[in-house]
Amino acid sequence: MYLAVGCFAGGNFILGGLVLKEPKYVDFGIDLTAGCHETYIQTATKIGPELFQWQDSKASLKAPNNPGPPSAQSAFYQKAGFWVNNGQYVLRPEVIESYYYAYRATGDKKYQEWAWDAFLAVNKTCAIGSGYSAVADVTAPYGGAFYDNQESFWFAEVLKYSYLIQAEDSDFQVKFSDNKFVFNTEAHPLRVVAK
Repeated sequence: MYLAVGCFAGGNFILGGLVLKEPKYVDFGIDLTAGCHETYIQTATKIGPELFQWQDSKASLKAPNNPGPPSAQSAFYQKAGFWVNNGQYVLRPEVIESYYYAYRATGDKKYQEWAWDAFLAVNKTCAIGSGYSAVADVTAPYGGAFYDNQESFWFAEVLKYSYLIQAEDSDFQVKFSDNKFVFNTEAHPLRVVAK
């Protein structure tokens, strides 16, 4: 089982690979980010679920820790390559965060497009009244149902990374040498102290 919150790992591998000058880590991070992108584009809302799972084709398909999809999700699994264990979306930033690092590392504009598509999907599905709400099921049209909850990381991270990936280059953007700022876990830029 994989948590959507784990989708930050793509960005971490990309950043770590660039800092360590290890292309294999960058490539692995890019692959993880592409996998998390699939969890977005395969659902009815175009937003990734809270928990998803797949069967490891390189392990024994009969192993107790490598089950197949529930029968109700067999068709979805055949199409998408994963199944949904928990369809909630609680306004998490991790996928868009990894898009940001993939874009900064490669300059490939497809990551800007992915981030914009994700932002539009979240806006269409989660906007309610004067705020945004977590939703019950990203596999259901319109997210199923709203929760009475708007997390702080919606503002601190989702909106910030959605902005940063589209913004022009500047001192506060992540660079891979001579960074003047670093982002903390809530995407707040902190000035790097000179050596």
